[in-house]
Amino acid sequence: MATEKILLGYGIVAIAGTPIGLTRGGSQFDVEREIRSIEADGDRGPVKGRQVIDTEVAKLTVNALEPFSAADMSKYYPGISITSGTDDVMTGTLSIVEGDYNEVTWTGKTKDGKPVVITVENAMNLDNLEWKLEDKNEVVPSIGFTAHYDETTRDTPPWNVAFGL
Repeated sequence: MATEKILLGYGIVAIAGTPIGLTRGGSQFDVEREIRSIEADGDRGPVKGRQVIDTEVAKLTVNALEPFSAADMSKYYPGISITSGTDDVMTGTLSIVEGDYNEVTWTGKTKDGKPVVITVENAMNLDNLEWKLEDKNEVVPSIGFTAHYDETTRDTPPWNVAFGL
């Protein structure tokens, strides 16, 4: 049946192989592309074979219900320092370091149980640190992990989706 190929919307998000914990409101995977048509005099519209992909940016956004341990904050937000003591204290460093980039995966399955794994490589959260603090509700930050190209392989997109057999 065709319904066996339905991708179920829930899954496990992991950073560098470690699950982040509970989420609320799911996750979202986007690949934004800027496709440009090469125009020539006399064209009345786009011409087959004359398109190029100028940019391609992959992003996995997670609504994380359970990210609140000081030890994990630097995985979610770049340019963060955690000072341990009686209390753990988080503050900004104003600099990006190699450890701010991680492999982030979403692992789910189809209705018939086949695995589907979305991977964004060299991913870093480029979104602002925003925590909505409201009465009678939990803080569920939206953390957007944007994939980054490797300098040595700039023509290889830093994302993939693996469909299990």
